[in-house]
Amino acid sequence: GGGGCYGPIFPSLINMSVGKIVGSRVGVIGGSIAGCATAIALRNVGCHVTVFERSKEADLADRGLGIGMPVVVSDQLVAAGYLPPDYPTCPLLRRLWLIADGTPPGRLLWDQGPPGPPGAPPAFTVQNWGLLWRALRKSLGDGPSLKFRFNVALESYTADPDDGVVATFTDRTEDEFDLIVGADGYRSKVREGMSWGTIPDYAGYILWRGSYNESRVSNRAALDRIDEVGGWLTVVFDGGHAILYTIPSFDGKTEVGHRMVNWGIYTPQPDSLDFTEPSSVPPGHVTAELYTFFEQYLRCMPPDVEHLVGLSLLDELTIQPIYDELAVSYAADRVLLVGDAAAVLRPHTAAGATKALQDALTLEKLAKEATEWGEVLAAYDAERLDNANALVKVGRRLGRAQVGQTPNWDTMKPDDFEKWIEATLAGDKLYLYSHDAESTK
Repeated sequence: GGGGCYGPIFPSLINMSVGKIVGSRVGVIGGSIAGCATAIALRNVGCHVTVFERSKEADLADRGLGIGMPVVVSDQLVAAGYLPPDYPTCPLLRRLWLIADGTPPGRLLWDQGPPGPPGAPPAFTVQNWGLLWRALRKSLGDGPSLKFRFNVALESYTADPDDGVVATFTDRTEDEFDLIVGADGYRSKVREGMSWGTIPDYAGYILWRGSYNESRVSNRAALDRIDEVGGWLTVVFDGGHAILYTIPSFDGKTEVGHRMVNWGIYTPQPDSLDFTEPSSVPPGHVTAELYTFFEQYLRCMPPDVEHLVGLSLLDELTIQPIYDELAVSYAADRVLLVGDAAAVLRPHTAAGATKALQDALTLEKLAKEATEWGEVLAAYDAERLDNANALVKVGRRLGRAQVGQTPNWDTMKPDDFEKWIEATLAGDKLYLYSHDAESTK
């Protein structure tokens, strides 16, 4: 993966006379959350934007996995018109850390209170990925200065400081742009085409994920427990942990009984899989053999939680290998990166979507303060690079503490948890743990 002390070198990669912002033609590679948000930012500053997305529209709209976001960022997105005022979220106040002890509910190790003074509003919410994408796509809209193309992926491109970018796509079309944006995720073809061209580092463990409609639940004991406190669950075991919470349904409902149950379990990888090269196991591809491996960790759950996880059907499960990558630079001549295309965070930070959305908000702010792309690219790189890399490093430390080198959970007391988290964060702030509600770093 990327990394090292590259900072001072890369401003020289940016030609300060790349061209005027208003009226420029920009190709956005990737049309998920990062791509949609960036396209909104570019449209708002007067660019002609074409978005290229490799997936089908339904594959994005129906992706019902949970993501976390600080309330302050949600509020910024509503204020800036990226999200509607009635955008549905589920606020979270408390995090209950449990360990299996033979009883149905398990033993409570730590009731991690809200990151703020007593009575403070929730510092963060959880959301439905598909609903977030739909809301951004709707805000983006269509028009003479905006095109959105599905089922098309970038094949290659050449960026010339003087003549612009020529991009070739998998449907054998070619297009020319003044600027190209890599919003194409952790396997970014745009980043691959930059001079450093790194691929993410595999962390050596995986995340099993599932979500389903709450109406499927018969034993509500664990859900009622978190609903009583407005919270979410973390279940710990040797070599990993599980998380579980509820998110809005696809029709935007957040009432008890009408939401979706969302869970994830971090485990070592099965020997039969190799994730050295960036990849994943999508729904419908988790085999019965893999599920047998998974079941040994399912049995580490208290029965009330095991019941909820076990309600996910085999063909609904996904396996997300955990990768990370330090950003080398967020921009070079006529090329700009956003979200996971720039820096890959481990999901322990719950900050991947937030970082991508903040990239877009920052880009819009800087572009409104300038007239030429050159100064925007340099300022954008300076503003986003260190923040992203700090989050990558926090994710690595959280992964080591919560998966790679787990403590003796059974003996942990609340004071031990506080000290353990403080030592893991090592002076950095993260909204999941910080008393500063605005903290994403």
